[in-house]
Amino acid sequence: MKTKFSDIGEWFKIAEVLLIIVVAPTAIFFIFSLHLPIVLDISYYFLVTILVIQAAIAYLHAGSVFRRKRFHALPSAKKEPLPRTTFIVVAYLPNETEIIESTLTNILQKVERPQDGIEVILSYNTPHMEELELKLRDMAIKWPELILANAHNSRSKSQNLNYAIELASGKMIVLIDSDHLLDADCLKKAWRWLDEGYDVVQGRCKVSNATLSLISRIVDVEFEIIYGIHHTAKSIIFDSALFGGSNGYWKSSVVKDIKFSEGMLTEDIDATLRTLLAGYRIVHDRSIISRELAPTRIKSLWLQRKRWAQGWFECSFKYQLKVWRSKYFNFGQKFLWTTLLSWRVAYDVLSMLLFPVLFAYWLILGKIVLPVNAYIIFALFFTLLSGPFHALAAFRNAAKPRASAFWYILYAFGFWPYTVFKSVVNLVAIRDELSGERKWISTARDKR
Repeated sequence: MKTKFSDIGEWFKIAEVLLIIVVAPTAIFFIFSLHLPIVLDISYYFLVTILVIQAAIAYLHAGSVFRRKRFHALPSAKKEPLPRTTFIVVAYLPNETEIIESTLTNILQKVERPQDGIEVILSYNTPHMEELELKLRDMAIKWPELILANAHNSRSKSQNLNYAIELASGKMIVLIDSDHLLDADCLKKAWRWLDEGYDVVQGRCKVSNATLSLISRIVDVEFEIIYGIHHTAKSIIFDSALFGGSNGYWKSSVVKDIKFSEGMLTEDIDATLRTLLAGYRIVHDRSIISRELAPTRIKSLWLQRKRWAQGWFECSFKYQLKVWRSKYFNFGQKFLWTTLLSWRVAYDVLSMLLFPVLFAYWLILGKIVLPVNAYIIFALFFTLLSGPFHALAAFRNAAKPRASAFWYILYAFGFWPYTVFKSVVNLVAIRDELSGERKWISTARDKR
């Protein structure tokens, strides 16, 4: 589950990707444009249009969340009482040693319980006996609801999850990572959706350690955009959603049917698509809040996002055609999942090609100047303003406690550099997947 990381190796990968996606295309565009100048013009306007389309999708999502989607029970609701619930907490020891006790205590002491009670399964794997295990046994004696499930020989989060799912007795199963702290009213809010016919509810994840570093500050605002805007928009506009790996509430029969694929880097996205392709329904409720630890260092952020990007890339190839062919997706949902799967891959590659086109143009011209006309000016402002608009929408819909406006303004002005950073991460992830390099590196956990 844990793999060593090489800083030098990652720098070589970045250089390799930039050579392939920037340096080589610059030379190609330059040579072609010497003999056929129209190629440069067509490429330039095509790539600018790609940016406009992506910005339009972003505006669509951000604009939708200004109207709140409140819960209204449908006629299909059975009005059944909150049932016995199983919490499955997944951990890799010793990586989560410093935080696991507070996570379990939060569930056992603070979460409002159903009348039929709860059970909390800590499904963990460890290379050797940990001193913490002795403390956990004391907790299990104090709290009979706590079940310690050492998934012997497990090498992945998926194996830990599948092991615990088989043990779960609750009618509703909550899946959370070891660094999440749930709000007290999470169960009753989630059960409303399951009671009326949905099969999975994804809650909102909020950063709890935002003040520790600049990186965690950035991720704090970004998470408000991810969960407060994009995930919410999926439900408001398209009546679809995804399971994000934690703070997810499943009907027991559904998660026992779906389970988790052990060979996938993003087992949550893989499970999401298999769930939707099986005809089950997922909804996002941003009022169900859990608080997690964000990466505080650039290395941790890089590794986390690269694994996410590589997992999404893997799922794009595996499921895009199945989504198009599925009878369970309407036209809008097929459009949504096309933007999340194949479009995101194409955009990562094509958006970076704008740099080689400009570089080739400057080489031919002999000076640095931006070719502009009315359309280019529109495209420039339309795309550049998407960052501030996202920051405004995120600030308006942020969960409390909310970061000061200063950090949202800073994010708005740093939106494009950060987007370029994430595009480089995504391209390195594509490079790793195509070269067969698939490593799971656990995100480092700091103390709370």
